[in-house]
Order: sequence, then C-alpha cells, then structure tokens
Amino acid sequence: MKTIGQLELVLPNVDAELFCDWVREVWGTEPVAFEKPGGAQTVVKIFFATPAKARTHRRKIPARFAKSAAQAMPCHEKDWTTFWRHHFKIQDVGQRLRTVPIWEKVPDQKRLNIRIEPGLSFGTGDHFTTRFCLEEVERACVEIKPRSMLDAGTGSGILAIAAAKLGVPKVAGFDFDPVCVTQSRENAVLNRLPKGRIRFYQADILQTGWCRQPADLVCANILTSVLLTAAADLWQATKKRLILTGIREFEGDSVADAFMRLGAREIRRDGDGEWCGIVLARPIL
Repeated sequence: MKTIGQLELVLPNVDAELFCDWVREVWGTEPVAFEKPGGAQTVVKIFFATPAKARTHRRKIPARFAKSAAQAMPCHEKDWTTFWRHHFKIQDVGQRLRTVPIWEKVPDQKRLNIRIEPGLSFGTGDHFTTRFCLEEVERACVEIKPRSMLDAGTGSGILAIAAAKLGVPKVAGFDFDPVCVTQSRENAVLNRLPKGRIRFYQADILQTGWCRQPADLVCANILTSVLLTAAADLWQATKKRLILTGIREFEGDSVADAFMRLGAREIRRDGDGEWCGIVLARPIL
C-alpha cells in the first residue's frame, strides 16, 4: 500500500488563512483547511510525497504562526482515497465540461468528461480558480479557436486535458513539481488521450527556458507574487489570450495593471469574494 506524508496543524482561525497563503507561496503546494464549527480554530492539512518530507517541512514552520499543535504522520493510500472521496464529487463546468473523479461512474456522454485522480497535485475543478480557468478555456475555444495552449503550473493537468478534449490541436503543460508532472501524464492516460497528445514537462516559471514555443492560449493558475514576477515572460509566451488566476480579490487591480503596462487588454474579470480570475488579450490592431 502506497504511503505519503501528511502534516496536520491546528491554528487560530485568524492565523489559518495567512498560514495557507504562506504555504502556497513558499512551499508551492495547496493546503486543505477545515474550520471547526462554532470554534475559534482551524485544522490545516498539507500532503507530501513521503512521510520524511512531511517531517522536514514541520521543522520549517515559522514561529510567527501560533499553532497549538503540529504533527507529521504517514498517510496510507486508503486514507488518502477516503479523503478525496469525501471532498471531490462529479461537477458540471461551463457549457460542455464535466469533472469526474476516478472512483465515480461516468454518468453519460452528454458532456466532455474529464476523469481525474487528484493525487498530490490537486486541481479538481472544485476551487473557484480551477473552475474559472476551465470555463475560460472553453470560452476561448469558441471565441478565438486556439491552435495551441500552454498550461503554466499544470497541477493535475486538468486544464491541459480539457483543452485537448475541446479540440485544441497542440497542448502543453509544465510544473516545477515532478509529482504534478507524473500525475498529469497519468490523468491524460485515464482520459484515453493518445501518448504525446499533451506534452507535460518539468520547469520553473521563475527560471528561464520554460516557454519552448509561444501559444495562442496560455493559462496560469498561480499565486499573485509569481504572476507579477513572471509577468513579462507570461505575456511574451501569449500569442492571443492569457487566463490568470490564483489571485486574491484585493490583488486583482495590481495584477491587471502589471500586464496592461506590458500592452495587454483586459477583457474579463470574475471572482467569488475571495479569489478572482482575469482574462487578457492582445490589443486589436
């Protein structure tokens, strides 16, 4: 039975959101937070490829976060599957897409079914940011009919798989985490996409060389700090349309302004009160 690592913390509600933001930015992974009903504490769980990595990261938690408990422990495959079965359900997204966890039966073929094994990479369509990107990829396929798509920070590969199923001929996705790259390739196989239909590779958006060829459509579901640092490279990689999210609502204007200074044109923005997504396009000549 496969064993991964789980780091579990208990923090005051007021600190939990700040800690989760810190984990996303510094550790580059997505925490899962459970606020205790009627209480003042939140349980935060973070998953790693091995128990040893969970123990190592436990020692790296800054003292400024007032945790009342923090423990690293093994998490068996059965427990991981149980966790995801509770939190990840079949969802219709946009006009044509549907996300289906591998433990659920595909209900019908009236939509394009995207089968997903979350693994450690997350990206299931449940979070606003992923749903926003899926809806905008679908919209772009209607409005600009992209011939190529690049998914920066691909996670589970869900956006790249959606683009391929929507008919984009040339699709690529990259992530700095090799676990995500492996999971993305496995998810592509789950969706019966031919080998090589999507080119997944490991790269760091904050380093040079990640853009091997500009694409008509580029997606980046990454934290604001990374989007701002990589703004020039992301815009250079975009031939027609750029979808950005992973942005807090209050950060939306600063992100949009950074890209508009590079010559982008904002064509759409949406949010859920906490997160927002922005769609940018090349100016009309």
